[in-house]
Amino acid sequence: MKQTVCAVVTAGFALIMMQPATSDETKNGALVYEIKATNPRLNRRLTGPVVAWVDGVPAEPVDSFAWSGVGSTPVHGQARLEVDPVRNQGEIWIEWEDVNGSWTYHQTTFSPPPHPTGLRLGSAATTTELVFSDPVVTNVYLHGDTGAAGPMLPTVFNLLATWGPATITHNGQPFDNPFDGPVPMWVGHTMTTVGVRDENGVVHNTDGSIFSPMTASRGAVDQDDLEFHLVFHDLPGPLTGNVPSPLSFFYHLTFEDVKIEIRQRTD
Repeated sequence: MKQTVCAVVTAGFALIMMQPATSDETKNGALVYEIKATNPRLNRRLTGPVVAWVDGVPAEPVDSFAWSGVGSTPVHGQARLEVDPVRNQGEIWIEWEDVNGSWTYHQTTFSPPPHPTGLRLGSAATTTELVFSDPVVTNVYLHGDTGAAGPMLPTVFNLLATWGPATITHNGQPFDNPFDGPVPMWVGHTMTTVGVRDENGVVHNTDGSIFSPMTASRGAVDQDDLEFHLVFHDLPGPLTGNVPSPLSFFYHLTFEDVKIEIRQRTD
């Protein structure tokens, strides 16, 4: 008898529950990822006098990675995703409160970025292949020295990663993107990964030193941990005083408590 696999993954362990499949599930077979995350950190550090603002929120100069842990601050919030990575469909809802106010993030459309969206093992363990033009990917490596996304974090395994336009509210009002147009949406990106930050928000190299994009291949991760990452930003443009510098506005949250349920789609 065919089985439906419903995998619930939390930090440090995986639980597999088996139950009979219906005929519709047998025909379909597509998987839906439902992810819930709490206990976020805001990764944002002012590096000098503010020269640009968006709705009262500092836009420049801001370090949005805070690898040393300075500027990586616990805040309150929760995230929920329900995404079909085969059909590139789903919905993302995230809400949080931090020093800049209360926020919501909402996304229902997925579109690929201008760079590869993952690195996978190829036909053999010694070969790899880059993923192109896929806005919702599973089981890929990103960042570090992969060539898929920039070296702003260590090479990190992703159970699920998404890209696409998102709408944001700030203190109950639309938080529109003033840098790109005519649509006032932001570029959104999420990752559900193995652990990148320690309990103090620090990103390490394998030798214990602080991570740097200049030595991206030396970045360390925690295979026994799970994290959920959210960023939203404008499109790349002229260099700014920010990290990352080609962006005029960048917001970055890391959620430390993550639960994943994977089930077969029934419709």
